[in-house]
Amino acid sequence: MLDNIINLGKEHMAKLIQEQTQLESSKTDEAVGVTKDTVIDGLKGELMKGNFSGVMDLFNGKAPTTTSNPIVRSITDSLVTNLASKLGISSSIAKQIANIAIPFIMNKLSSDETGKANDKKDLVEQLGFGGDEGIGGLLGGLGGLFGGK
Repeated sequence: MLDNIINLGKEHMAKLIQEQTQLESSKTDEAVGVTKDTVIDGLKGELMKGNFSGVMDLFNGKAPTTTSNPIVRSITDSLVTNLASKLGISSSIAKQIANIAIPFIMNKLSSDETGKANDKKDLVEQLGFGGDEGIGGLLGGLGGLFGGK
């Protein structure tokens, strides 16, 4: 699902990033890719730490999608660092990109159009982390919580 959200909004995000930061188009495409990876890694990291309620509240639209939310703040901070190091851009430009991309993604993630998660297993599947390679596998012994192996 996260892939779909980001892929559907890729052109819009890329256009905004390019207009507001004057970043080259090749770097803009890279920025969107880094953003996607960072958001996915951030949410997986929260789940692996056991913060299912925080991610579920965010997904279900019950938590703020701004940096007042510790999950969003952590992902935003990671994105700024990743953009600066992987694209070789200033932290100032990286912050501008994060301030465009993260609200867009988080608002889409928490909107009614993505559906709602009723439990941990549903959340993992809705986010697209299900299956053999999903979060159950990443959590090892905790995989049983999801009805997995």
